[in-house]
Amino acid sequence: MQRIATVLGVTIGLVMALAGCSSAAPAPAPAAPPPLSPAPVWDGTFGPRPVDAPCRGSADDPRPGDVICYHDDLDEPLEITVGGTPDAPITYSGTGETTVPGIRAEADNIIIQGFVSAGAKDTGIWAAGRNVTIQDNTITQVEFTQNDLDAIRFFGDGARVLHNYAYDVEGTSDIGESHVDCMQSFATSRPGSSNVVIQGNRCEGIRAQCLMAEGPHVADGSREGVSRNWLFEGNYCDAYAAAQSVSVQNIQDVTITRNVMDGKGNKAIALGQEATGVTVADDNTIGPRYGRAVDFDDPSARPGYQGPPVP
Repeated sequence: MQRIATVLGVTIGLVMALAGCSSAAPAPAPAAPPPLSPAPVWDGTFGPRPVDAPCRGSADDPRPGDVICYHDDLDEPLEITVGGTPDAPITYSGTGETTVPGIRAEADNIIIQGFVSAGAKDTGIWAAGRNVTIQDNTITQVEFTQNDLDAIRFFGDGARVLHNYAYDVEGTSDIGESHVDCMQSFATSRPGSSNVVIQGNRCEGIRAQCLMAEGPHVADGSREGVSRNWLFEGNYCDAYAAAQSVSVQNIQDVTITRNVMDGKGNKAIALGQEATGVTVADDNTIGPRYGRAVDFDDPSARPGYQGPPVP
């Protein structure tokens, strides 16, 4: 009987192990996808650079590698649904002065550059997809209709938000309950966003935050994927949320460096739920109207933190 009991015990243990019913620790969170390409080197400037696009291809049938140019102002929002490949993105380019009442893009491997978004509904430039670059644009006079009012919203791995200029963002006196942000990303109905570069942007007179960024595992998140490996470098932030000008939650391994924080608030940078492994370099310029440079909104953000001392 003892031999039978032993055999049965071993057999049951094996079945439980194979079925995944053991008491082993849960599997770690999925790794972030590998970086798509190295981050650009910041040139020390804020806001748009001159745009001189080598135009080729047709807006009616864009192909990988095309540079679709818009020289005349548009009466309707620009809708982008066709993307290229990682090695041959499609560029949608204005002249630097081409005015459009908003841009909405949902495609992979695209570059949006050289536009003045004026009079958009709720968001000046909204873009989602893998390997999306938003660069050298101006955003102003966004009109509140029913959604939160922001200058730029972006979603997806490999996003790059480079050298954009947002000013006089509120295009209507009624902004509802909007907390008006310059740049915003979250993951409530989409996976997280990894390998993100936010560099060289100029945000002036922003009612709320310069950057509001949340990963997929916040309270109302999608629980899909991870948000990891962000670079927030060389941005000018003139933003006035009472709590902070930069808010990061549930995004790991963020580097915050060489920014000019020229707004006002309780702190310049807030690290929230599970924003672990964040580095806040000592080369950020923190203006005198902040109570302190950095604070933790949640103790779960402390592991791996490197930066100014936080009580």
